[in-house]
Amino acid sequence: MFRYTLRDESNHIELFRQLLMELVKENPDIWTPAFKEELRQLMNQAVQLEKEFIRDCLPVNALGLSSKEFEQYIDYIADRRLKNCGLDSLSAVPPSNPFPWLSEMMDLKKEQNFFEGRVTEYQKSAAMGQSNDDEL
Repeated sequence: MFRYTLRDESNHIELFRQLLMELVKENPDIWTPAFKEELRQLMNQAVQLEKEFIRDCLPVNALGLSSKEFEQYIDYIADRRLKNCGLDSLSAVPPSNPFPWLSEMMDLKKEQNFFEGRVTEYQKSAAMGQSNDDEL
């Protein structure tokens, strides 16, 4: 389920990136330094909100997962998203990815979108075994 969610959210992000780039291509006069900075500041605000959420959700470090690593990952993803839109990074030094395994999952070739899949494909992982919320 996690893999499908990542795949679908990655598809959504890519769709809206392409829409933005097409909008800019058709209306180059909107791609001003002020507009670019406004987009960067919106990303900065989103990063700060996401970091607050992570600190609330993960107040104590778990085995192999810490709030600091998640915050670094949020910075990494924000930087990646900005660069993909032709915008400058939020930080002077580009952050590194503390979770390379997660990027590997997100960057896999997406051969089918959510609406093309069958319900049974989403049920396969659930059918493998039952899990309890306490185990998660």
